[in-house]
Amino acid sequence: MRTRAIATLASVLILMSACVVGMSLPGESGEARDFITRDEMIRANASTVYDAVQKLKPAWFTSRGPTSVTDPSPTMVSVFMNGNQVGDVTYLRGLRPDDVREVRHYDAGEAGARFGMGHPRGVIEVVPRGS
Repeated sequence: MRTRAIATLASVLILMSACVVGMSLPGESGEARDFITRDEMIRANASTVYDAVQKLKPAWFTSRGPTSVTDPSPTMVSVFMNGNQVGDVTYLRGLRPDDVREVRHYDAGEAGARFGMGHPRGVIEVVPRGS
């Protein structure tokens, strides 16, 4: 009985160790972070902020289909700069990485809390270089 308990405990510890090794904290992995810096965009050799996001965080642009049965049109992520909504992702095509300090992504819940309701696909916030 004691051997079985020790074996079970050892198995649990091994499984927990494997889970901890596979985890990363925000900022440790490019995938875990919710922002892209100007330097990262420049290193990615992107000519626009849109190109940088497409190369570095393409999931930010993913449309998940219609938001409701009554409104079948898929909505895209909203874009904000200086606290104001400036449009959708096409706005990012007119911005150069050198003019931006960073670009942040907020999922729908975070976007609702920060920018108000009405952003079911989330928000990309552009932080200009001079801010």
